[in-house]
Amino acid sequence: MARASKNSARLVIIVTGANAGVGFGLCHRLLVQLSQVNPPDSRPQLAQSTPYSKVNGHVFANSPSPPGLTLILACRDKTRAENARAALYGLLDTHIAQIPRPSEANAYASEFRRNLLLQIHRVDLGNTQSILQFGREISEKYPYISHLICNAGVSTYSHINYIIFARQCFESLLKAVLHPTYNVQKVGVISGDNLGFVWQCNVFGHYVMFRQLQPLLAKYKIVSECSSPARILWMSSVDALPLYDPTDDWQLTKTNTSYQASKSQIDLMTMALAQSRKVECNEHEATIEHLLVTPGITPTNIAAELLQSYILELFRLLFFYICRLIGSPHILFSTYKAAVAASHAVLAPLSCLPHFVHDEGAVAFPKFSAQTDRWGNESVGIVPVHQWQEHPDEGSHLIEQCERLYQTFLKAEIREHRES
Repeated sequence: MARASKNSARLVIIVTGANAGVGFGLCHRLLVQLSQVNPPDSRPQLAQSTPYSKVNGHVFANSPSPPGLTLILACRDKTRAENARAALYGLLDTHIAQIPRPSEANAYASEFRRNLLLQIHRVDLGNTQSILQFGREISEKYPYISHLICNAGVSTYSHINYIIFARQCFESLLKAVLHPTYNVQKVGVISGDNLGFVWQCNVFGHYVMFRQLQPLLAKYKIVSECSSPARILWMSSVDALPLYDPTDDWQLTKTNTSYQASKSQIDLMTMALAQSRKVECNEHEATIEHLLVTPGITPTNIAAELLQSYILELFRLLFFYICRLIGSPHILFSTYKAAVAASHAVLAPLSCLPHFVHDEGAVAFPKFSAQTDRWGNESVGIVPVHQWQEHPDEGSHLIEQCERLYQTFLKAEIREHRES
């Protein structure tokens, strides 16, 4: 394993589900941003943030890290991951070729390209043993992790109820696009680990990954010259809704809105983790920043599963365009643009990222959201996240449930190794 030093604290970023959709768009955006001396996404974009000129004199290019990046594509399908890696190298080469030469910008981007490593590690978030193995592989190969981006997600959508769709559109087009109730989901899908499938892939799998990598994440603050803590980005949704019974359905096997409920659980858990930051770490005690992000509403494979015909796909695009023109700020047609909020949360100084916002007279937790104007210009906004009034401690309870289950899997693995 390479030895870390303060002079070699390059960014080491893990992105789950990096081979397609928003994950791929985020990888593409990070490569373009980091190949620039001063990445535009590192600049303040929020009214609540500290002005750029007052961020302790910080400019991203003054980071001790040399041009370069280790980007780990954490994917279930190795072949698709290899195709994604080749495509990302190609996109970056195209971007650099468009920079005038000779110039300082081109020289910097070319050096970044020479120092770039796109690594592939296989992991299946629906299989806890796979995640534990992934954690061991990463720990053996890398001295620290600077960012963990929990992006991958699944759903069990089966079809569209067009009667409900028509009724929702008649009542409110903006509500129909923001909180669609016409996308029908399968109920009771169980994973190979005998857990709720959507819950395991979207919530528990990423929690296990976080716990496995926590020592490496904690080390980043030690090796970083600017003493910046590692960051974990939890990918949520603008459609996150707590539509489940927390007393007997926390694995989301009974609700018919398991996808929305899983994203709501991510909101609540991230809020609790960010407020406590006291989960034990075996090797070092260091702050790890937990940030909540969402790509807004953008065409992905999850949406494509509902639309089997080309005509329906065109109709969906027309529907999205109409909703954006009449005022919805959440619709982005490019996964590259949809990654703007996550990219900003990765690159911006922490003092530019508010830890709370005021919403309707109450203090709320910020969910950094990709937004756009009517003409498609992307920006970063904030969607306030409030405590669940009926269950204000649900985030902490979910963490306790996940931790108990995580320890159970750890003990079972240790027992199996001893028996073998």
